[in-house]
Amino acid sequence: MKIVLTLGLALAGLSLLFEGDAALAHGVGFRQAAEPAVALEFFYSTGEPMSYREARVFSPADEKFAHQTGRTDAAGRFAFVPDAAGTWRAVVRDEEGHQATAEITVTEAMLSGVSAKPETATPSPADPNNPPEGFELLIRAALGVSLLFNLAAFTLLRRHGHAH
Repeated sequence: MKIVLTLGLALAGLSLLFEGDAALAHGVGFRQAAEPAVALEFFYSTGEPMSYREARVFSPADEKFAHQTGRTDAAGRFAFVPDAAGTWRAVVRDEEGHQATAEITVTEAMLSGVSAKPETATPSPADPNNPPEGFELLIRAALGVSLLFNLAAFTLLRRHGHAH
């Protein structure tokens, strides 16, 4: 009876390991985008860069909600990738109330490279941070089998120990 209960608990625990895609880990990767970016430099009247300041970009389609938000870098630079022709507005402000607004006209010619996307980069199998696809499932299966084996061995050894 104890073996049945132990195996039942082990199987229930094992089923939790494999429940849905949410339980499975996934890798990450990157690629260099082919889309043209608009890079801007923001600075004070003294020439000093507006370093690490709040930046927001508004598309021609929506002047209320920012298309992109972030911060300028140490040199006061901020970049964005427009996805439509028209006048884009970038606003950078600091904590003291200074604000710089740039209006950039994006033409269809500037967007001409948008549809040409590079091939997806394949992570290197040698990289321990990007294991081959399916590797996580293999590890989980091995851990599940190991758990079952250890529980069965524990139960048998415990039963064998009580017999004497």
